[in-house]
Amino acid sequence: MVIHFSVLAVILICALIWEPSIKNNKISCIYNGQSYDYKSQLLPWLIVFGYITFLAAMRSNVNDTSAYINSFNRIPGTWEGIKDILNDVGKDKAFDITANLFKMYISSDYHMWFAFFAIIESSVFIYVLRRESVSFLDSCFLFFATTLYYNYFSMMRQWFAVALVFFGSKFLKEKRIVPYIIVCVIAAQYHNSAYLLIPLYFVVSGKAWSWKQNGILAISVVCLLFLNPILSTLQFTTEGTTYDYAISAMVGSTGSSGLRAVIAVVPILIAFVCRNYIDEDNEMINICINMSMINFLLNVLATFTSGLYVIRLATYMSVYSLILYPYLLNIAISDRSRKIVKTGFYIIYFIFYCYQMVHQGSFGYSSDILGSF
Repeated sequence: MVIHFSVLAVILICALIWEPSIKNNKISCIYNGQSYDYKSQLLPWLIVFGYITFLAAMRSNVNDTSAYINSFNRIPGTWEGIKDILNDVGKDKAFDITANLFKMYISSDYHMWFAFFAIIESSVFIYVLRRESVSFLDSCFLFFATTLYYNYFSMMRQWFAVALVFFGSKFLKEKRIVPYIIVCVIAAQYHNSAYLLIPLYFVVSGKAWSWKQNGILAISVVCLLFLNPILSTLQFTTEGTTYDYAISAMVGSTGSSGLRAVIAVVPILIAFVCRNYIDEDNEMINICINMSMINFLLNVLATFTSGLYVIRLATYMSVYSLILYPYLLNIAISDRSRKIVKTGFYIIYFIFYCYQMVHQGSFGYSSDILGSF
């Protein structure tokens, strides 16, 4: 528990020093019609994500870490091993190929292996959030309170894919479909689920609350009403394809807590109520709202199908809340309501964090170097 709350402590200390200047400069750029790509100071982001990266590198027995350690230790670290991986019929080959190359040319220490992935992931989040987030504190607190940071300690392959696709948000914003698809394809070599993000380009592009987005919402609601027969049909038609494993996982497991869906709908409701105060020409915010809508629908879907699989799939969309929430809380909401809404935001999400960590038994942290906390 100490380790996890130390992450929050680092966030709060950095926010105390840098938050006022970061937020004021970003908001000033927005109100003055200057570039939305204003970059905030690098140091606070480096401290927060550097600390999380350090903890991710030092871990030895958190969640499914032991499985990744055993997998890395079994990697031969030879060109022959790479050849065997390429000839294998399995998925996510790039992960094992990267492990082989890492062992051959960098290190056979799994702590260095963990650090390698965590550094790349943190670099992506720093790169995107420095440019897009209105508030350092709001983004980092949400990263903590939604337990997104915990993915550094688990689901290593998919979290790396999530980070790569989040980097692709740059191309979503610029409407550059070819680079976006390339990023998704590369990410899919580390976790096959990233292929599902390719058709999402056409879903999230465009203005929020447009006829297109409302139509997608209506279709999604209808699909949820006829979920079971649709999944059965998809399971038959996708057999043997890239999407086969995904549909099978959704059919074969129990659902997740409906609380996640309740939490996921909040930014959508705020965005809808404050839609007249949102700059409709801000491409990234439109994307974030549309992503949040899909995130909510996936959370609803998770209550009726595979909770674990669908919630993990929703992680690709939930990272966009790190950009959307700060914008809503500091730009879209009126000055009169801001203090009340922000206070509620911090209280509710902190309670949600404690509930999630206790419910999942995730407060433990163990390292063969740092010890157990």
